[in-house]
Amino acid sequence: MDSESHAAHASSEHAVTGHRAAVIIASNSAAARRSADTTGPRLVAWLRGLGLRCGEPQVVADGAPVGAALAALLAEPEARRPRVIVTSGGTGVTSADLTPEQTAPLLDRTLPGIAHALWEAGTRNTATAVLSRGLAGVAGRTFIVNLPGSEGGVRDGMAVLEPLLPHLLAQLDDIRDHAPRAQQHARAQAQEHAGVGPHAGAGPHTGGKGHGAHSTAPADGSSAPRAWAAVPATEDSAVVEAAVGAAPLDADAAAAAVVTPAMGAVAQFRGLIRHHDAGREDVVGLDYTAHPDAQAVMARVVAEVAERHPGVRVYCRHRIGELAVGEDAIVVAVAAAHRGAAFACCAQVVDEVKARVPIWKQQHYAAGGHDWVGLQ
Repeated sequence: MDSESHAAHASSEHAVTGHRAAVIIASNSAAARRSADTTGPRLVAWLRGLGLRCGEPQVVADGAPVGAALAALLAEPEARRPRVIVTSGGTGVTSADLTPEQTAPLLDRTLPGIAHALWEAGTRNTATAVLSRGLAGVAGRTFIVNLPGSEGGVRDGMAVLEPLLPHLLAQLDDIRDHAPRAQQHARAQAQEHAGVGPHAGAGPHTGGKGHGAHSTAPADGSSAPRAWAAVPATEDSAVVEAAVGAAPLDADAAAAAVVTPAMGAVAQFRGLIRHHDAGREDVVGLDYTAHPDAQAVMARVVAEVAERHPGVRVYCRHRIGELAVGEDAIVVAVAAAHRGAAFACCAQVVDEVKARVPIWKQQHYAAGGHDWVGLQ
């Protein structure tokens, strides 16, 4: 890679860090304090986790107050203006749902592809997601996106936006790094195996899956699949392991890793490769691919879920590479003093990892051909 391309790629990777973001919640009931705002704190925590500077959510009534809040943020001096503004609520078809109408006049350019990706992600969970009229676009150098007001809609939105934001903000800064994600992934792999590149020799990162955190080669110098470096853990750690790698998974070892004398229950989930999907029953295997930032995202997601359940210990590991029918793709184990906490935390870890961690799978069929699943 020449120095100019390398600089552009590095700038793209760090385009999010340090910039300001803002969250606007459109809700008549929350603005009147008749109900609690649950999506705002979640969006703020997510944006901060990405490295953005984000204040507390601004809760306003539906309609014109949303437009006023957006206009006020965009009127700030450019050096202080948010680079990312996320709204939640007011995207439906009731008479009060006017967030898109308040947003549209402020946009210089729309980004319909992002809106379509949000619809596609939402319809995996509920058919009514297509009723959302949310917009995405840019005003100057600020990216604005309207998400639904539901927790599920916000969760789907975060999963779609997270891998896009660095490249989007880099483009708004006129950094022209257009290498496709697959080329970037292949390039990162080649650099890692050659022992060169910005991450070569790096130790474990507390982050999501992919090439953001690297594993160590087997001591015998063999070419066996290498596991990603685990999150360092002690007996008091909430997250025992949160990692992605090519090595086979061991469900028994996962359960054993979270147990301490204080734990009275262990809940476990194993995600297996099945032979059918989307109406076809000739699936013979899958090939999982992870975004370079996936390890960082994985660790952040698991830590966030663990924080919501005090006293738990969590193990989560997802495989990448070629898997056959019957093999484990993901193993999650959660230990807690009582079964209710263990079950609840385990279910949330599985849901959040599936929704937010950028891993895609290519399904291969006995009759030939393949399909990509989960690729945004």
